[in-house]
Amino acid sequence: MTTQHPTQEELTQFSIRAFKGIDVGLGQADPIADIAARLEERYPGHLILVQVGKFLHGYDRAAYAINILKQYRLKLVGTAADPHLRVGFPAGNFKRRLWTMVADFGIPYVVALGSQESGRTLYTSSQPSGHADVLSAVSPQAIQEAITDLRQRGELNKAAAKQLLENADHGFQLKAQALELDTQLLQDILKMSRDLRSTYGENLRQCTARITRAVMTYGLEENKAALLRHLSADVDLLKHYIAQAPRLNGLKFAFEHRAGLAVELGRLVGGLLRSLQVQP
Repeated sequence: MTTQHPTQEELTQFSIRAFKGIDVGLGQADPIADIAARLEERYPGHLILVQVGKFLHGYDRAAYAINILKQYRLKLVGTAADPHLRVGFPAGNFKRRLWTMVADFGIPYVVALGSQESGRTLYTSSQPSGHADVLSAVSPQAIQEAITDLRQRGELNKAAAKQLLENADHGFQLKAQALELDTQLLQDILKMSRDLRSTYGENLRQCTARITRAVMTYGLEENKAALLRHLSADVDLLKHYIAQAPRLNGLKFAFEHRAGLAVELGRLVGGLLRSLQVQP
């Protein structure tokens, strides 16, 4: 493992602004994709990951490879004219997360840690038998097909949200998703140590209790838009709590699965809110 410190010129070229990493969706430009692309040109055959807040993000070829090898969820980001695939996971202990890909598949990586304010440090892994062909096998066509698939899913999700809103039982899916997440997190909390249960676990319970109450009242709520905005804020807070899990000592937590449930709930809430906003 070698550590390289970028020059001031590189820091300026690769400087980024901080933004909330897990909530940027298609329609908003993602400048980190350009940074990752420049690093990929400089380090061909390497898995490129860039820190954004408390997360590491990989784009396009790297995102596709990580999705295949680690089953991390793909997200479509960027603008309609310049879309990108992206995966993200907590930056803490990134070496442990990436080591299996280096050891099992021989894929070297470059991780850019830091921020615009503090500067960036490039961590590069050296793999003498590195297999650049693993990443080069991810063709532009495969990336484009994945982007097209995610776009189609997005349109289906919008249509499903609209149908859900118009359906007489429009709160069913919202309630089902929230209750599943509440049940899974409750099982996690019961397995925590007393200290974690009374601190971290209490934060989770208070947040999920508000979410559960909101979805229970959704069907009869007259001002659904206001309720959904409060619900969306609580879902974002819950994502924050879940993202803390890998950094808490002694906590055994199915992070990726619980995060996936929270993200799906957030998407459903966002879809319903958008559908309400576009109604005449």
